[in-house]
Amino acid sequence: MAGIGAPGLAPDYAPGRAFPLATSLHHGKLWGVMGTERTVIGVDIGGTKIGAALLRGRLPRAASGTPAARETPEIIDRFTVLTDISSMRACLDGIVACIADLEHGSGRVEGIGVGVASMVDFAAGHVVESTNLPLSDVPLRELLQQRFGAPVVIDNDATAAAIGEHAFGAGAGAREMLMLTLGTGVGGGIICGGRPYRGFSGAAAELGHIIIDVNGRKCPANCPNHGCLEAYVAGPAMTAAAVAAAAAEPASALGRALAAGEAVDARLLTRIGLEGDAGAVAVLARLGEYLGAGLVTLVNIFNPEVIVIGGGAAAGGELLLGPARGVLQARGSRPARDQVRVVPAALGPDAGLIGAAALALSELFPDDAHPSS
Repeated sequence: MAGIGAPGLAPDYAPGRAFPLATSLHHGKLWGVMGTERTVIGVDIGGTKIGAALLRGRLPRAASGTPAARETPEIIDRFTVLTDISSMRACLDGIVACIADLEHGSGRVEGIGVGVASMVDFAAGHVVESTNLPLSDVPLRELLQQRFGAPVVIDNDATAAAIGEHAFGAGAGAREMLMLTLGTGVGGGIICGGRPYRGFSGAAAELGHIIIDVNGRKCPANCPNHGCLEAYVAGPAMTAAAVAAAAAEPASALGRALAAGEAVDARLLTRIGLEGDAGAVAVLARLGEYLGAGLVTLVNIFNPEVIVIGGGAAAGGELLLGPARGVLQARGSRPARDQVRVVPAALGPDAGLIGAAALALSELFPDDAHPSS
């Protein structure tokens, strides 16, 4: 496959060039509709890997209000590469390579949905800036449309994951939903009135940057604040908590792992916690309480029906969510604290791909939708 050419640009890229298949800005036809079955590519772009999948599916009827009753898009084929963060061009070439591998021999691809771990101007289809990717001021939608000849929609990866969980997963049937993705950072997604909420310029739902301690830790992301939720519950914060516990208690399972030269990180913490180690369980409980403090603010502001917690750093499940719910019950305002459900994500490791597909189905093909009977 040929490279992209000039850094960050497709070979035939020309600023302002029109694309014959216009994308939709209908902000998510996710409520009360059944879409025509479509073949789409979903792309999940993260700081560690880029995944793409060829999927066939449709949006569900609103009446099918549980995940089990909804038909998740079928993944026909998939392709994954490690993210090359050495340059913008290398990163873009990796994105193109993933899509091109699936496009070859797949028949007609009707649309491409992309979730990217970046600040996104949704209406313009631009990646504005990124913390963990060498992408800044990139007209990604236009580049991919010109390269592949299909309509493309670009959104923040956590918003795409929220759309997927709302359409096919743990938020099925909810009109008011929040999602937090715990990973290298903390992403957020908002479903309001059954549709994605993106704010004025597409920069809404930075839920990981609500402040839980104004004099707290410096936020590790490209953020000027101290005390952000991300600084306390993201993967690096979990790793730091595990290392601190290992150093403080050398005889503990974490301490012994540290002495043996093992990687004491969020994965080890979660694994031995799920195995029942009391020290690891205690560390996860403290992290869950920080999460709960963030949930208090979110519930008091949004009054959601459900909050979905996903991402790799949320693998501890109830070891995190139980303590989080306890803080929410103790400190949240009524009636919102008593109405909300805090639940784990349902789509598992394919959440990013399915979310990107749901994004494509809801935004690119609004004319397919019709009210459910």
